[in-house]
Amino acid sequence: MAKKSTKKTQKGVSSSFVNVAGRKKQQKIVFIILTIVLGVGLVGSSMFWAFGGSNSITDNSAATETRPEVTAEEQIKNLEAMLKEDPKNTELMGRLAELYWQNGKARQAVDTYSRALEIKPGDVRLRKDLALTYYLMGEYDKAVSEIEEVLKQNSSDAQAHYYLGQFYAYRSDGGRDVDKGIKELEEFVRLQKEGIDVQKARQMIEELKSGKQ
Repeated sequence: MAKKSTKKTQKGVSSSFVNVAGRKKQQKIVFIILTIVLGVGLVGSSMFWAFGGSNSITDNSAATETRPEVTAEEQIKNLEAMLKEDPKNTELMGRLAELYWQNGKARQAVDTYSRALEIKPGDVRLRKDLALTYYLMGEYDKAVSEIEEVLKQNSSDAQAHYYLGQFYAYRSDGGRDVDKGIKELEEFVRLQKEGIDVQKARQMIEELKSGKQ
């Protein structure tokens, strides 16, 4: 999942709220905000695991310079091997699922998240990541279902309302419901109160409302 610069992301997101036509492409722009959670939160840690854990990262610049770059496939193989040794480690599963997604193995990502949630059904972060993956795959009902499960566990989870609002408002099928999307985004603003995501949510709400007129 490629990372974007903050400036480029905000510009892309802003332009994505206007037109309904071509929504398939726009969804990915909109969800750059959300997938930063996956990209920044997990990619770095996955790479550290591939190198043998954070304790192996030292100030020895010579060792760093001579260490060959680890490819994505090697990282995946390393994590798969770790999971064979520790098959119920949901943290490893989350990292592996993210690497699968980044490398075009969406179904394997979903399967891995799902297995992790069978072991640890209360893991909200894993469920949110699974929901985002479903959304980006175009499996909108499953994305909504996973986020609603998060809200069953905690109805005050602001981030879950933020995601659900976008799931409803920007999906590209018959389940698109702008009113529900606005309602969820407004609930996010009420709960979160301030911050850059609140500003973005307010912009979404304003543009979604203006688009209905």
